[in-house]
Amino acid sequence: DVNMPNMDGITLIRELRTLPAYKFTPILTLTTESTTEKKMEGKDAGATGWIVKPFNPEKLLATVNKVLG
Repeated sequence: DVNMPNMDGITLIRELRTLPAYKFTPILTLTTESTTEKKMEGKDAGATGWIVKPFNPEKLLATVNKVLG
């Protein structure tokens, strides 16, 4: 989630992307944030996919399938 206590999700993604083990690991966000600006911030940080809550299971599966290729 993007809105977490102590460290927001965008910062977490940036931190993970600095670690070799997570450089290419797919990272999906599941959040209530739906603004274009926030989505772009997530993409720039290294998020692979962005799912807005509430979501339906089909949307989640479609996003996971897209990310995993």
